[in-house]
Amino acid sequence: MSSFTFICAVLLVLVYGIRTLLRCVSSVLDKIPGPPSKSWLTGHLTQFYDPDGWAFQKDLEENYGQVVRLHGLFGDRGLYVFDPAALHSILIKDQNIYEEMPKFQSLNKLLFGPGIFSSIGDDHRKYRKIMIPAFSTANLRGMVPQFYDVAERLDLNAILCRTSLELIGRTGIGYSFDSMLPGKEQANPYAEALRALFPVAFKLSVLLPLLPLILKIPFPSFRRFMINLVPSPMLHHLRDLVDITDGIATQLVAERKAAIKSGVLDVKEDAKDIMSLMMKSNASAEGSIRLTDSELVASLAMTIFAATDTTASSMNRMFHILALYPEAQEKLRAEILDAPEHLHHDALVALPYLDSFVRELLRLFPPTSPAMYREAYEDAILPLRTPMIGVDGILMNTITVPKGTSIYIAIAAANHSKQIWGDDALEFKPERWTNGKAESVTTKMCGIYGNTMTFVGGGRSCIGFKFAQLEMKAVASVLLRAFKFSTPDPRIQWRMTGAVPSPSVHGQPGLPILVEHLKV
Repeated sequence: MSSFTFICAVLLVLVYGIRTLLRCVSSVLDKIPGPPSKSWLTGHLTQFYDPDGWAFQKDLEENYGQVVRLHGLFGDRGLYVFDPAALHSILIKDQNIYEEMPKFQSLNKLLFGPGIFSSIGDDHRKYRKIMIPAFSTANLRGMVPQFYDVAERLDLNAILCRTSLELIGRTGIGYSFDSMLPGKEQANPYAEALRALFPVAFKLSVLLPLLPLILKIPFPSFRRFMINLVPSPMLHHLRDLVDITDGIATQLVAERKAAIKSGVLDVKEDAKDIMSLMMKSNASAEGSIRLTDSELVASLAMTIFAATDTTASSMNRMFHILALYPEAQEKLRAEILDAPEHLHHDALVALPYLDSFVRELLRLFPPTSPAMYREAYEDAILPLRTPMIGVDGILMNTITVPKGTSIYIAIAAANHSKQIWGDDALEFKPERWTNGKAESVTTKMCGIYGNTMTFVGGGRSCIGFKFAQLEMKAVASVLLRAFKFSTPDPRIQWRMTGAVPSPSVHGQPGLPILVEHLKV
């Protein structure tokens, strides 16, 4: 064990030990049913974050109530929640009580700076107010030609990671990361650093509880000095990656501002990418909510980061599902071939079976970790739509949530719940959707997309959810005209590597499926 690891371990023991002692040895949450904890030290965390821990996730979904007690470090209790009334309370009614965990705020602030992922309360609302107009339907209409241009340059040998990054590059910041020509993948330092950022940070997750303390050091130069003193090559590598992404994003924002100032770019007339649209929105905002240059840089970096891996995961899953369900593929291809080759925005989003296919894909296979995280910033009462029987045999209609409780918003579990979606909840059935609604579903969820929790809901819902759907639909409409996808390798496994599911064979990244060129 290195001295750095030892110091971190000692500090973690002190922090969590004191926290645990300050709480009672028993907790009001102990009456909530949940799986037995295998370790007092790590609780369920090793099972929850296991890249191949789908069986544990399924156990949580099917064998307890819609609120499940989990254990974190040193016996700390948390709640895994997919009860509709409880989710509405957490995400909408009482969202000011349940905010982003301080350690995740701090991680995002360390990686990107002050922005929408690293803020809560009024600050978070300020960032959303500036950013949301860039993702409006009116602005997305102007991006569709760029979606088609990138999709038509696809290199199927490196199928979709390059595509998602280039799409967000073109439409997000008016910048090309990749020519998308076969055999000519470009080594872009920003793209490479961005891809490596979260995996490296994930490996340093032992530092998460300490980040709020680190970021309270008042001067950035002194924080960097302290980080430089830490004998950890991995931490220094993360520092260097942040320097690359921050430096290039700062340069891009500065260049765009200079183009606006010189008159080369008129944001009132020429704003077509997300960065320009954000600058347009920011320029017209009241002084109290106007973003600084550093906040614009952070917001830009967070947008690119959030849009790249999640969309690549969804598109990889889309072509895996197409290969697994040939009848759905043929039905989808027939609809696409029956339409003009280059559809405008409204016609593309209105293709009925394509819309149903994408909705079912995002319901059954959300492109995120199994849960989003919140923390109760004060004592609260959590209502339940479905009463549950506690381990003491008493029926509960509400749950008392102590301040500091970790909340796991169970996205996949809510999307898979048979109480909500019926006995066929785990089946891939695009036909369940009609005009954007699952007709058989009567239970209202608080998610912003088709009664699912894929893009969450409330004040921290995903502002780019329409962008993600549009990207998937454009890519599908181009590739299904030219290619047939079949014979998926039976060894393909989906692993939770980092924050998103990704396909692999024997632990190595890959999605081996047969791709045949069609003569149409």
